[in-house]
Amino acid sequence: MEVDDQNATTETEQSESHGRSSSLASVSRGAGLFLVGKGTDNALRLGLNIVLTRGLGEGLFGVYSYGYVILSIVRTVTNLGTDTSILKFLPQYSEQKPKQNQMLGLALLTSLVGSLLISGFIFFGAPFITRLTLKNPLLTDVLRILALVLPFTTLSNILQTVFKALELPEYQVLLMNVVTPTVRLLLIAVPIFLGYKLLSVVAASVAASIVVFVATVSLFASRTAFRPTLRGSRGDVVEFYNYSLPLTLTQAGAILANRIDLLMVGIFISEGSTVGIYKAALVVAGMLVLPLSAFNQIFPPVASRLYTNGKTAELQSLYQQLTRWIFTVALFFALGAIVYSKEILFIFGEGYTDGSSILVLFALGQLANAAVGPSGFLLMMTDHQYLSLVNRWGLGILNVICNYVFIQEFGVIGAALATASVLALINFARVAEVWYTEGLFPYSRRFVKPIVAGIATGLIMYGFRSLFSGYPLLVVGGGVGFCVFSALLLAAGIEEEDHEFFSMCVSYVRDASVTHD
Repeated sequence: MEVDDQNATTETEQSESHGRSSSLASVSRGAGLFLVGKGTDNALRLGLNIVLTRGLGEGLFGVYSYGYVILSIVRTVTNLGTDTSILKFLPQYSEQKPKQNQMLGLALLTSLVGSLLISGFIFFGAPFITRLTLKNPLLTDVLRILALVLPFTTLSNILQTVFKALELPEYQVLLMNVVTPTVRLLLIAVPIFLGYKLLSVVAASVAASIVVFVATVSLFASRTAFRPTLRGSRGDVVEFYNYSLPLTLTQAGAILANRIDLLMVGIFISEGSTVGIYKAALVVAGMLVLPLSAFNQIFPPVASRLYTNGKTAELQSLYQQLTRWIFTVALFFALGAIVYSKEILFIFGEGYTDGSSILVLFALGQLANAAVGPSGFLLMMTDHQYLSLVNRWGLGILNVICNYVFIQEFGVIGAALATASVLALINFARVAEVWYTEGLFPYSRRFVKPIVAGIATGLIMYGFRSLFSGYPLLVVGGGVGFCVFSALLLAAGIEEEDHEFFSMCVSYVRDASVTHD
């Protein structure tokens, strides 16, 4: 009898170990593919922003960026939270194809209607928005051109999210991180090099979005068996919107928490050049989100599956591992952005180096963002969307208040200070909420290793400022810093789970490269 119990225990442990490995493999596969794609994406987008900043100058680049900020804000609410709903319902009803088709049909119809309504609002309200913000007549034309592309980008996002929900990130990576930036760079570079200015560049950007939409529809039709429909029970419709509509309000709160700063800079400072400098710092800081974005590509459906199946221990282990890995990778890049902020911004042009203090604040905010791992998605995937709603709106309103007060007191640097502070606050609030509601906590003593390595690396990188300047400082200081950071982590010892993760990533990257060849 005791032997049977021991065998049963062993089998259970092996089953749990296999489950953890399977979940880790799925997330690692998505992260590995995303890192390859996002590395390409970052390089292409950096090239695009350099072309724009040097081709348009600070003033026109500021108008261009402000138009896209407004577009990105309204695009957040055009789909009424249906993109996140897809991440939950497609894995949840994996054995019920008709119900999956209905959920997808509701998402597409909702997104189409919402995007058309918002497009009309932007097109006809463009003069009012211009008077309220930059007071530059060019902004009216920019907004009207961008309004035409909103339905295409909204529907593209929904279809690309389907691949993420199916744990097939290679297709989403291909579309979002390779096709989109490549097409935009190629089409936008043409009018820039021919000497055309702002409106021609915006029109080229719209054309690029339409090309991406066509590519997305083609890939969706050929690589999935879904046939979206609206047929289904009323209860299914209620279930869908009961989940998605609170997420709309949550995403609207996210706008106040994360994007209102640039909008308020345009309203209260009203200088295109200031907006351009602020945006350049945002572009660089946005690259620090790469490790978090990589794991978030596939974590939500995996978390939803584990939570639905009651595998809390496996979910806790995965949550802890991913948070540490995300923080470790982000830490080195944040150090570079903080120590070499002026040198990095000089890449965009000499006038952009005035934003170095802004970049430092954003780097600190994004480091705090990375330090909490996938807590935000975990909160939503464990059916706490209403708590997430309260969380977002409370801190979003706080961000508006802080931005207003700090901009009046400190100018443009006040906007960066307010947003970075609120970004850190909202993320650590998520950690507390996940721990309180589900008993899941992302931290352990293993976090000490990257923190110590980061402090030592930062001091060494700063020391190179006395030896080099400009681009040589970036190359030499950054290269030595990377080697030191890696060596310190290796000297501190690599965990067994880290060996497993890196071997999986290398394997999937190698397989992807072979397949591509």
